[in-house]
Amino acid sequence: MRPNKTALLLVIGLTAMFTAATAFAGVRTITSRGKTYVTLSNLAAYYGMTITQPARNRIRMQNKYNKIEFQTESRSVWVNGILVALNEPVRKVGWSWAIDTTDFVKTIEPVSRPSEFLKTAGTRTVVLDPGHGGDDKGTSSPRNVHEKLIVLDVAKRVQAKLEARGINVALTRESDRDLDLDARCRKAAALRADILVSIHANSAGKKRDVRGAETFVLALPGRYSSNSYGGGAIPTSNNTGNRCDLANMVLGYRIQQNLIKATGQEDRGIKRARFEVLRDAPCPAALVEMAFLSNPKDEAIAIDPAGRDRIARGIADGITAYLSDVTRARTK
Repeated sequence: MRPNKTALLLVIGLTAMFTAATAFAGVRTITSRGKTYVTLSNLAAYYGMTITQPARNRIRMQNKYNKIEFQTESRSVWVNGILVALNEPVRKVGWSWAIDTTDFVKTIEPVSRPSEFLKTAGTRTVVLDPGHGGDDKGTSSPRNVHEKLIVLDVAKRVQAKLEARGINVALTRESDRDLDLDARCRKAAALRADILVSIHANSAGKKRDVRGAETFVLALPGRYSSNSYGGGAIPTSNNTGNRCDLANMVLGYRIQQNLIKATGQEDRGIKRARFEVLRDAPCPAALVEMAFLSNPKDEAIAIDPAGRDRIARGIADGITAYLSDVTRARTK
């Protein structure tokens, strides 16, 4: 008798290929060919979620707090409708779909239960880093509007919105001037930053159909960056910013979630990269690519003061949501 879809999701094949073991926080892992996974059925049980398969390549888990939808044979997962890039694809292990254990620990857990992982995070000072400046114009739009000026304006708008909420904010640069990448992190450290958010605009060159907003956090040691998956040797070194891996993910998720809500842009997701400002960050950090200046629709948003204000509101709301997560964590 052929098992139905629900049975396929719930059954863990008891074969010699893998064995089950008790893991952290009551979640059971399975090992296959030397790699450790958490099955989606175990994940659903852990979170108290129902599990369904709304499409052939989609598995949805949901409770009153969160909805998580995985795309099978893919690194894409949507948490409450926001795209997040996993480190490894969702794979079939025996009869069950499963995710890499590191993806459970460093991706799904912090975005699903943020206040559980922020007990030691700070809330005193937010440092905003407008990218580029001076001779470094960054990318430019078809109308020759430079990234360095757009991101500075957005950063100042974010600053004003956060300060109106009683939050202490500083900028790495407040004018159109050169600033080395390492100087940005050094300034954040000197200011005793509790959060560092670097603000940029994107470009896809002649591919004018590419659009949307995306937020980056630091790639994990021993894992590919999201946009270079499978290419070349995997960097294994720990960077300064990896001390904040869990908080980085919460911060990135909150910013992307609120940026998409405020602007209605295409959601390109939360991704991982090894940008210097993320590698050397002395605190939880994220890098926002707020729009593609090479795309006519995104360019229109970015060069319009009202559009930049919506972008700034989304970033500010994301930072505020993260700070609220920290406050909840401290009071638990």
